[in-house]
Parts: sequence; structure tokens; C-alpha cells
Amino acid sequence: MAARGAQAQGLGDEVVAPGATVASVQGAEAARANPAGIGLGRSWSARVTHTEEVARGGTALNNTAAAWATPLPFGFGFSVGASFARPDALAVGSRASLGLWGSVDLGLAWSLDSRLSLGIRTRVFAGTGSGAGSAAETVDGRVAVDAGALWRPSSYGAFGVVARGVTGPQNLALGLDRSVVAGVAVRPVGTDAWTLGLDGSWAQQGNFQARAGTRLAVPHLGYLRAEGVWDFGIDAWRAGVGLEVLWGRYSAGGGAFFRSDDAAGWYASAGIDGDRGAVSLPTPGVAVTVGMSSSPGARSMVRLLLRLERYSRDPSVRGVIFAPRAEVGGLAHAEELREAFALLRRRGKRVACHLTDASASTWYACAGVDRVSLDPAGGVRLQGLRAMRYFLGPALWALGVRTDFVRIGDWKSAPEQLTRAASSGPAREQEEQILDDTLDGLAAGIGASRSLGASEARALVTAGPYTAREARSRGMVDAVVTRESAERSFANGLDAGRVEAEDYGPLRSRRWSGGPAVAIIHVDGDIVEGESQQIPVVGMRLAGERTLVEAIEAAAASPRVGAIVLRVDSPGGSALASDLIWRAVALANRRKPVVASFGRIAASGGYYIGSAAREIVADPSTLTGSIGIFYGKADVAGLLSRLHVGVELSRRGERADMESVFRPYTAEERRFLATKIGEFYGLFLQRVASGRRRTTAQIDAVGEGRVFLGARAHSLGLVDREGGLLTALRRARALGGLGEDSDVIELPAESGGLLRTIAQLLVSDAPGGGAPSAADSLVSMLLGGQESLAVLRWMLTVTSRSGAPMAMVEWPLAGVAGE
Repeated sequence: MAARGAQAQGLGDEVVAPGATVASVQGAEAARANPAGIGLGRSWSARVTHTEEVARGGTALNNTAAAWATPLPFGFGFSVGASFARPDALAVGSRASLGLWGSVDLGLAWSLDSRLSLGIRTRVFAGTGSGAGSAAETVDGRVAVDAGALWRPSSYGAFGVVARGVTGPQNLALGLDRSVVAGVAVRPVGTDAWTLGLDGSWAQQGNFQARAGTRLAVPHLGYLRAEGVWDFGIDAWRAGVGLEVLWGRYSAGGGAFFRSDDAAGWYASAGIDGDRGAVSLPTPGVAVTVGMSSSPGARSMVRLLLRLERYSRDPSVRGVIFAPRAEVGGLAHAEELREAFALLRRRGKRVACHLTDASASTWYACAGVDRVSLDPAGGVRLQGLRAMRYFLGPALWALGVRTDFVRIGDWKSAPEQLTRAASSGPAREQEEQILDDTLDGLAAGIGASRSLGASEARALVTAGPYTAREARSRGMVDAVVTRESAERSFANGLDAGRVEAEDYGPLRSRRWSGGPAVAIIHVDGDIVEGESQQIPVVGMRLAGERTLVEAIEAAAASPRVGAIVLRVDSPGGSALASDLIWRAVALANRRKPVVASFGRIAASGGYYIGSAAREIVADPSTLTGSIGIFYGKADVAGLLSRLHVGVELSRRGERADMESVFRPYTAEERRFLATKIGEFYGLFLQRVASGRRRTTAQIDAVGEGRVFLGARAHSLGLVDREGGLLTALRRARALGGLGEDSDVIELPAESGGLLRTIAQLLVSDAPGGGAPSAADSLVSMLLGGQESLAVLRWMLTVTSRSGAPMAMVEWPLAGVAGE
């Protein structure tokens, strides 16, 4: 506020609705009151506000201001705005002509995290008067800079400060004076149900003002807004009250101002936001179409599940129709989608699916919804189960390459793909067990979803693939129609409008950005030492121990984070890196609950790190277990000899060249390595036993490299609950005492910039592949398919870690034909 702002809203005053204080604003409203708040907006927003006050003698003071603000990448926020005034004369002092006056402004803010933001605003003035030397003309073409800071340490309190007119013109007649405004805001219940703010303003000319504002939510309508301003310099006050009505993304409001000199005024405002108001007039119901043009990887599947969970809490969503044009990425992902669809239905939403040419897992994901339709030219590729492994032993021998591995346990069969021509007996037995368990689980789920007996369901799994007509006659789908027809019929049946998910903004959070949250920490890819990284073309994601430990420690230390979900989608990797991550998880679990959520695969090192969590949740078809260690290298001496390449080595110490790729291990070295990896295996057993609250003997009985599906792991005590991400999220919120609508933070943040953009064009979003990129597709075509590319990724990881203990399972191990 300007020095005389309590008496009459002057030209230097910020044109905002009552109740907006420097610590409570964000988005477009912050563009007028505190530029730092631009950086804390979660979506774009636009506001226009007009005020008119009538001073003694009928002098009108008219102000109009508009602003648009939007978040930008890397924590930045940007705004653009303009203000315009047309006063006839000043309400106090002389009645000198002021003419027309206005400004255009640009704002930029940067949020260091979701709680602290810094911002600046640059204003360029323009003015013209009706007489020579008018006040407005003195500021024409001048530039002013404002700076602000905003800190919201929790959802209950906030602190803000703004320095206005740091540079630029001073004109008391126009209310332009250098000033500092500091304020505090509180939310007694932690949400926008009630917000209170108090500002103090010190002007360079010595005036001091106090401003108190409040905003009170009115369910199913909007907000009541009120404020009071006291100017100690002229001993005057002004009060304002208004109502802001919300309707989805739109808002409109108005109210009145009163002054101590018995004068009055009014204001009107309107706005639009990228998200929708949670406190709003009832909006028309919608049927949301969720498309999927490419297979989801580890992170994109998490975001899809979180979106469906939000829809389950959205009162405007009457139904969801899932219309994938790609496979969902395996049975574990299908089970997670089934869980999300079941949650929607429990909360009163209708769910439908429209399929084109559906893979087995895609159809299975949809089998239990209210209605499944299939394109007339499509089909369902449900055609049995398969397990396939590649063996390069003979090929490597022919090239003169000998692989040499030492392992713990007959079931730790990962090295066999590089050392043998076919599976060993224990490995074959394990594969058969996984196939049997997969068939049993798939048949049980199909039977429950489509009201079939066990034998009918098992027969259905193996009798495909099916055309659209055959799928309809077998009861696999409810209708054979086009997507347009399916969407129209679904929406009409709900008496709801149709909207695409991309066009349907989320509900606005009722908490400040610093509100209570669950941190989802992604462990996606092969576990390695150092930083997380991606390898283009072959689509490898490496989960770096240093990156993950930093993310875990940050989440554990953050007062905002009440619980952690460790989302594991990894076949394992380095034993050392796995142990370092395990320790970080164990320490975090002492400070706040950590729940592990296993995705498609969380085996060996992936299970290792998850065992430190307070609870483990796994999908029934998650590949997990594989508690074991192996160690080895490749000997290329024969290949070099054929190429007539000589190698000469000098050494000091019998084992100086033990890891050399130019000779095999000696018998003594193999005995030494067996002892060494025995110690690593013992540590693995101790870590798991500690986390699972069992003895090492009990863990060893299910160890030695044995791999299980999630359902069997649950029966063996390696997993606490069967379920997907949403089950883990619900458990984390319950253990952490958080509400079901608490925020979700995903860590570690993916790197940005040009290199990240290029990588997104080349690299899929999952360990072992997600949505195939153009580069993936080319390489997989040359290699003979995505499975071959997955094997290449696995072998690159193993060979790159030659000479280090590995806690890793072979990839791929099992699958569903046609998925």
C-alpha cells in the first residue's frame, strides 16, 4: 500500500481483492502483491480486478489491473501484467490534474524448493496529463523494480517480504514511494478452509501501515474475503469485504470498500486457472477418456496410477474410459491398473475400456471393469505363456571368449546365459514353477473378472489369439464397436460430458506447496555405484547409488515428508551399491515410515534394498527374491590370439592381475573368490533377515538365488502385502498419519535440459524397456525384437561390472505370449 492508501486507493497501490497479503498469495494474484509467489503456483492462472472508490466531493479513483502467471521448468515462474488508472483528482491535498496513468510489468520467480521462492518484477510506466506538468507525465517511460521472497515451511504458516520501488520513480501524488512490506499468514487447519494474513508496510517517507486480511472457504460456493488497513501516518482506516464464486476453473467476485471519512467504493474480479477449484459450485459431471499411445515405463506407469487415484476423489468425474493403443507393459502393470480400476468403482465411478489390438496383459488389465469393448478390426492376443532365455556360451567359445563366474546357490542362474548352452536343472525347475504360478494367478483373476470356472479360464488363456468376433462370443468383451461409439455410449449412459484426460485439469490442492507429502523414490534400472544415468540407443537406465542415497536422505530429513514409498523396478546390480542404498533406507525408516512398492521386477539387489522398508508391497506377478551373489569376468585371451594380438604383463603379487580379462581364474583364485562372495552372501542374508525380522537360516532357506512371483513371495514371508503402488501409497499415508489427499513428491528428479530432451527421444522409460523409442525400435529390429534388446542391456550391465560382486537376476526370465 502507498503512504496514503488507507484513505483512498492511490495509483501506487496494488490492485488486488480483499484478503490478499504478501505471504498468502500465489500465481496471478502474486504478480500484483508479491512476485515471489509466482514461483509457487502449480498451474497457470489469470486475473483481472477493477476497483472504484469515491472520495469526498465525488472524486472517482478508478483502477484496473490484469495479470497472467505460469510455472516454468526448473522451478521458475513467469508473469506478465498491466495496470491502468483514470482518476479525476486526488482525494486529499490539492486537486491537481493527474490524467491517465498505467504500467506494464514482467515478473520472474525461482523456487528453491516447494517452500521457498524468490522473485522480481519490472514495471514500465506510461502517463499523460490534461495539463502541463501533470503528475502522470513525470513517470512516463520510467522503470521500477520490485523484489520479493516467500517462505512456506509448512501448510500452516508462511512468511513473505516485498521491497517495492527498489529502483524507479517516486511520486507521492501518485502513491509511488519506496517501501518494504513484510507479512505472515497462517492456516489454522492446514488448508485453505481459513487463511489469515497480517502485513506491515514501511514507506521511505516514514509512514507505517498495518493490513490484516482473511479468506474463508464456503463449501460448494467459493470464498468470503475481507481486510482492514490502518494508516498510522494520517490516522485513517479502510475496510473491504467481498465474495469470490468459483465454478470449476473459473472465478468471479465482487464486494465493497469503506473508509474512515465515510466514503465508499467497490471492486469486481474475474479469473481462470489451469486447475479446478476444490471449493466450487457444482460442475457438470464428466466421463474422462484416458488414452495410452505407448507402453508405460516405470515412472510413467506411476503417474498414470496417481492420475486414476485422483479421479477417484474428484466429485465431477462420473466415469473413466481407458482406451490404450499400446500394451501396458506386462502382467504386473496390468495388476496395478486392475487395482486402480477397482478403487474407482468402489468410490462410485463407472469404468470402461475400449481396446484395439489388445495384448494379453492389456486385456487382463481391463477384464474386471464395468464394460469392455473391442474395435471390429481388432483382436486379443491371449495365447498362452512362455519363458525364454538366450544362451551365448557356445557363441562366445567359438569367438575365443571364455566367461568365468563364481556364484552362491544353484538357483543363482544369471551367469548361465554367458556360460552354458542351456539351462541347468535347478534353473529349468525354477522357470517351470514361475510359469505354473503365472498361469494359476492369471486364470484366477480372469475367472473372477469374467465369471468363469477355473478350467474355463485356463482354457481361455491358451486357446487364442482371438479375433473381435471370437472374443465377443467367448465373453471376453461386452461389445464390438469403434472407439467413438464406445465413448459416446459410455458418456450418454452417465449423463456426462466427454473430456480427454489431457484437457481435464486436476483439482487445485487445498494446501500450500509445502503441505504434508509422501515421497515416492524411484529405483528404476540396473543398480550401479555413482550417479544415475541413461545410455541412449540401447535404452539403459542405471540407478546410481549416490543419486538414490541423496534422495533418500533428503526425504528423510524433510519436515514436509511424512512417509516414503520406495518404488523398485530393478533386476538388481552391484552388491556394494545395493548395500549402500539399503543402509540409507534403514536409516530413513527409523525417522519415518518407508514402504517398498515392487513393480514388474524387484529381484536380487532390487529386493536387497527393499528389505530395509517397514513394509513390502508387491504385485502378484512381480518377479522378486533372487537372494544371491555372483562374481566373474570374461577371458578374451583366445579372441586376441586369433586376431594375432599379443599382451605382455608385469606384476608384483600373485593376485595383481586376478581381474585381468586376458586370462582365466586360477584354482586358488576361484577358492579365494568363493570365500569372498560367501561373505557378501552372508551380509545379504543378514540385511534381509534384519529387515524381515527373521533369522538368517530362514532367509537362506528361500535364498541361494531362488526367484518367486509376488504371490508366492507373500506366502513365504518375503512380502507383507499383495498389491500395487496405490496399496503402498495408502499404507505409507496411514503409517505416516497423512490424509488421503496429501501431496506426492517424486524423487530423484529427472535431469532436464537439452541433453534430457534428446535422451527422451532415444531412451525408453523403464529398465529393460518401456515405450520403444525410434532408436530402440531400430536396434531391436536389427537384433530380432525387444526381448533381444533387453538381453543386450542385461549383458552390458554384467560385463561392465566384471570383477565386482553382483546381486542381479537374469532378464527377461518369464512372460506371457503376446503381452
